[in-house]
Amino acid sequence: MLAALLILLLSSPPSPAAGDRWFCGNATTYTPNSAYTSNRDSLAASLIAGATKLHSATGAAGAGADRVYGAVLCRGDTAAADCGGRLREAFAGIVNGTSVCALRRDVALYDELYHLRFSDHDFLSAFSNSPEWVDVTNLNTAPAADAERFEEVVGELLGSLADAAARRPERYAAGDAPWPSRERDRTVRTVYGLAQCTRDMPPERCRSCLDGVVAERRRKIGGGTMGGAIHGVRCSLRYETDTQFFTTPGKAKEGTCNLDHCYCLLSFHHLHTPVFLFPKHKKKTKKSYMQELMKDVHLVKINLMEQTTDMDEVMRLWKIEDAGSEFSLYDFSQLADATDNFSANNILGEGGFGPVYKGLFPDGQELAIKKLGAQSRQGLVEFKNEIQLVAKLQHKNLVRLLGCCVHEEQKILIYEYLPNKSLDHFLVDPIRRTSLNWKTRRKIVEGIAQGLLYLHKHSRLRIIHRDLKASNILLDSELNPKISDFGMARIFPSDASRAKASRLVGTFGYMAPEYASEGLISIKSDVFSFGVLLLEIMSGTRSAGFQHYGEFQNLLEYAWGMWKDGRWCDFIDQSFGDEYEPGEMMKCLVVALMCVQEKSAERPTMSDVVAMLSSDDIPLTEPKQPAYSHIRLDVSVDVDVSCSRNDITITLTDGR
Repeated sequence: MLAALLILLLSSPPSPAAGDRWFCGNATTYTPNSAYTSNRDSLAASLIAGATKLHSATGAAGAGADRVYGAVLCRGDTAAADCGGRLREAFAGIVNGTSVCALRRDVALYDELYHLRFSDHDFLSAFSNSPEWVDVTNLNTAPAADAERFEEVVGELLGSLADAAARRPERYAAGDAPWPSRERDRTVRTVYGLAQCTRDMPPERCRSCLDGVVAERRRKIGGGTMGGAIHGVRCSLRYETDTQFFTTPGKAKEGTCNLDHCYCLLSFHHLHTPVFLFPKHKKKTKKSYMQELMKDVHLVKINLMEQTTDMDEVMRLWKIEDAGSEFSLYDFSQLADATDNFSANNILGEGGFGPVYKGLFPDGQELAIKKLGAQSRQGLVEFKNEIQLVAKLQHKNLVRLLGCCVHEEQKILIYEYLPNKSLDHFLVDPIRRTSLNWKTRRKIVEGIAQGLLYLHKHSRLRIIHRDLKASNILLDSELNPKISDFGMARIFPSDASRAKASRLVGTFGYMAPEYASEGLISIKSDVFSFGVLLLEIMSGTRSAGFQHYGEFQNLLEYAWGMWKDGRWCDFIDQSFGDEYEPGEMMKCLVVALMCVQEKSAERPTMSDVVAMLSSDDIPLTEPKQPAYSHIRLDVSVDVDVSCSRNDITITLTDGR
């Protein structure tokens, strides 16, 4: 008996480690030696071979009911042979019939160094990231005095890594960031992180997937937690405060180097000369090395551009530098021809920064062309640097900046053209507004929130929009929202990132009170505008030109009055009918009122907003009276109470 048991143990394939996480999908099973089994085994062999070379692979095999879809991935810093070996071992654990998901058609297995999923459902075409495994790897939490700064460092690090991973062909990035402690010893610790997608994902899909994971990190792992990971089928991220995190068998960490032994090579085509920048004395810190290195690089680039005062020569060098990139420098004659010499008939709209024209090019391509106001005081080099940075911001809920043109004193930006115009175009028209049901509007709200979160936290620039409103939310052919003018506050005028603006840029009705009265700007200024926009979307009523509803003088006061009196369902757009969930609608109204609080400190961040909108488990603070709602008209009006807050249940905590 004992001998038989030993033979059985020795002949069985090694099982995945106890720390691995299994997910068994639907209850549908397959029969051993069936066509499904054959397709799955064939697909697994192909995918593992692909991942051994490229660290990830996706694909499908078979047809009809026996078709199998699969995805495998190894962490980007593992050795090729080790990757293949681990995946083969893991797959053996699936097929040997002894796993917890034995004979299941939909099964996923996660490990900190690899994962794989096979299913009879097509999870590939929708780029689904489920199921996700949340792994809290370090139960320690940052000291109370350091917790907020720790969260900022982790968020910024993961955001930058997500951006880097999406741009790289391998869809993998790892890095670290200093975390200065405020405790007595005031030591500077390091946070390490990585972000990764499967290689078949387009950049925008990879970034969108990682954005979603980053936005949920704090809620799923826990604020202040000093180590954790969220593993998904399509994308994963991890952060740690321990260097052991980067130790993998067979291969050292890639994409980093000891600055004592690094140099930077810059190639300038117009000089035909490489420029080598070496770090200086060894005793310099890593941080000071990088600061000096990047300062030198920046000065070299700027000085080369500013050696000449000839506008044509500067533009020629710029075109050479951007040759081969997706960003284009357009000739003024091209834009004049495309817009019929900037005819008024081709104006799509006009904002605070200038008119926008529809341009039709000879190849049939349609673009949106914005002429900036002539009062911009930026020099050409400063304008160039800002434009190139904004052009590299990529998010599915931002309008893409495709190029620019500089002609004499005129600066022009070229954007992608979106056929459904703006959200304002729908809200102002009673007939068009009815085509936006609540489900569509909820999708628009979530997209705007994600785009704004990216600008505030996850982009390489920290951008404050300053003019978020319905007319700056453009809609694509599927009514997905895209924020426009998102870089204008930084590009024009140049003081937009300061704590106090020298001139107001924005629209009354959307402006936060501290910005409208004192010119004080922060990310909470945009949060206020988002709250107003959310109230407009829910009610179908514009803040600008608000028509009095009895005693209420503005949209914020109207929303507050309806909420306070338990008549919230009278506030929402009546065209919704019964096609909405009362709890969801009420939650959105509470979030909107939280965003439009008088004091900026009492407004949530966009990270908080995204978390509250996407989860039913987060308790919401009872909103206080919002800004601009202190004056009442002495008008009595009879209103039928048709609904009450007692009709539904929502968890609220008293924040006062």
